[in-house]
Order: sequence, then structure tokens, then C-alpha cells
Amino acid sequence: MSRATTTVSTLVIFVLALNLRPAVTSLGAALPDISVAGGLVAAVLVALPLWAIGLGGWATPWLCSRIGTHRTVTVALVGLVLSLAGRVLGGSVLLLVGTALACLSIAVLGTMLPLLAQGSAAFTFGLGVGSTAGALVTPTAVMSSSWRVALGVWATTALVAQQVWQRTPGEFLSPRAAPGTVRASALTIHFGLISTVTFLVMGWLPGILRSAGVPSTTAGICLALSMAMGLPMMWLVPGWTRRWRNQTLLVVLLATPNVIGVTGLLFAPAAAPWLWAAATGMGMGALAFALTTISLRSKDSSVSLSAVVQGVGYVIAGFGVLVCGWLHTGTGTWRVPLLLVLVVLLGQIGSGHIVVARPAKAPRAPVTVRPHGEVPELGV
Repeated sequence: MSRATTTVSTLVIFVLALNLRPAVTSLGAALPDISVAGGLVAAVLVALPLWAIGLGGWATPWLCSRIGTHRTVTVALVGLVLSLAGRVLGGSVLLLVGTALACLSIAVLGTMLPLLAQGSAAFTFGLGVGSTAGALVTPTAVMSSSWRVALGVWATTALVAQQVWQRTPGEFLSPRAAPGTVRASALTIHFGLISTVTFLVMGWLPGILRSAGVPSTTAGICLALSMAMGLPMMWLVPGWTRRWRNQTLLVVLLATPNVIGVTGLLFAPAAAPWLWAAATGMGMGALAFALTTISLRSKDSSVSLSAVVQGVGYVIAGFGVLVCGWLHTGTGTWRVPLLLVLVVLLGQIGSGHIVVARPAKAPRAPVTVRPHGEVPELGV
């Protein structure tokens, strides 16, 4: 394998991964200012991406087997561009439909990338950069223009990714699968609980802080800080997942920052909002652990495992996020939802221990890009 081939593969994976979260983090950052998203609509908007991503993940193996990797990713990127641009052109119905379609497209990309990345930090780091950008840029765009512009601008990022992908002169070739097994049910639950906490932070953190009296500008910056603190974790955790011998200890350590952050939001949200935001951001390393585990512990094609784990996991998370939104609407406070999040974090630790009870196998070789014609389209 040439150095140039490896570099192209890593850059393409990074560019694709950039588009996995801005559609969601931008929505969370702008949610308090979206005039057509009040009450129950807001709760559904936070949960909807999880359901859409979960359901969309199931279609990915079917698409790959019929139209190939390259065309599947192309369709997903075109769908993402159109839905992100279209969801800001009307009222609440168009916003809901556009968000659902955008997340269906994201589901296809998100299901494929663990296979393509093979444990590479380019995947999780790109996901983290996209999350941070969505949280950091959106509040500024809302203040300088409108929520419609702040959300619609992310269609350009997807368009850039689509153009980069179209110019990639080859088909991704998946290396041979490594031997080994995984407790798929435990990994699915683990991923679902992690995603519940992650999307609650992305969707509700500004609202929680604003309800506690934190100025709206500060609340938006805290969300950006949370996403930014997740960046080093998204870069480092894939390597830790491959090398740490005591994986249970790693699971506990990755959950601990979220326990600290959520406890702070529960008892004194306005006392140290920066600290709680930073802690919840560091806790996002658990997501990198779960995504890397999908790549490193699959027995056969990780597309199939990824479809199951992410498909069911995101649906579980969608219900968890919606329940928290309902509890907030019903009680008028964030105390009960945050107590529920602490319970979810305990479940995250328990399910993570079950996942890592068997030793991890050696990671597979990095993904490569080969010219068209040299390898067949990827099928499942």
C-alpha cells in the first residue's frame, strides 16, 4: 500500500464524518430560537434524529448490495444536501420532515463509516469536529441573521463532501474481517444508552442552562465548549480501545465525566456551567469507544453489525430522549429528566462491562482506495 493511497482514504473518511452531526448539533443550538418549534414539537425534534438514523441504518446493507458503496454514499450525500436546504423553507411540518430525511441520509453514512474506517481516528475525530462546528457556528449565525440561515448553511458542508466523494478516483475496499465475536445485544444496548446521553446533551444543554438563568449567549457557547471538549476524546479513544487491557476500567472512566456533568446540571446548573459543559463533552469519548468497538469486534462484515447496533441503538436512544422531553414538559423542570440520565449512565457502565468481557481481537488493516475496475463493489 502506498503512502498516497492511505492519505487519500483517511482524508475522504474525515470529510464524510464531518457531516454526521452538524444537522443535529445545529438544531440543538438554535432550538430555543426556532419560532415554529415550541412545546411538543421541540421534544420530537430532539428525538426524531435518533429514530430516523436508527431506521435508516437498516437500509444500508440492502443499498450496498444492490448499487455498491460509491453510489450508496453518493445518494446519501445528495439527500443530505437537499433535506438540509429544504427543512428551513417552511413551518414545523417541513422542519420535521426535512430533519427526518437528513438523518436518514446520515444513517447511511454513519453505518458505512465504521467499516471503511476500521478503527481509524479519522472517523471519530471528523464526527467530533462536525459536532463542534455545528454547536459553535450556529448561535452566531442565529444572532447575525436568522435560525433558517443558521440551519440551512450546513447544506454547503454536505455539498462539499459530495463533490469530494465524486472526485475520489476509486472504490473503498474493505480488508479481510478479523476473527472474533461480540455480544451484539449488549453492544446494541450500550450504544443506545450512550447515544441517549449524547443526543440529550446536544439537544437540551442550552435549554437546561437557560432555564437555570444562564444567558442565552453563554448557554450556546457552553454547548460549543461541550462539543470541543469531546474532540481530543474522539481522537484518543480509538487508540485506547485497541490497546487498553482492562477494558472495563476504560468503560468506567469514559462514563465518569458525564456522571460529573449531569450531577452538576442537576444540583447547581448555573454555578459552574462551563465545568458541567466541559465534563459532558469529555464523556462523549464513550461514543468513540462504541463506534470503534463495532469495527474491531465484528465476526463477519461490520456493515451488518453496524446496521444492527446503530439501527436498534438509535431507536432505543430516541425513546429515551423523547421520555426525557416529556418529563420536562410535564414537570416544568429538568430535575426528573436528569435523574433519569444518571440511571442511563449506570446502565451504560453495566452493558459496557458485558461487551468487553471477552478480549478484543487485533484491529484490521487500514481501509484503502483502489481505482475503479480493480475491485468489485462492496456487497453484504
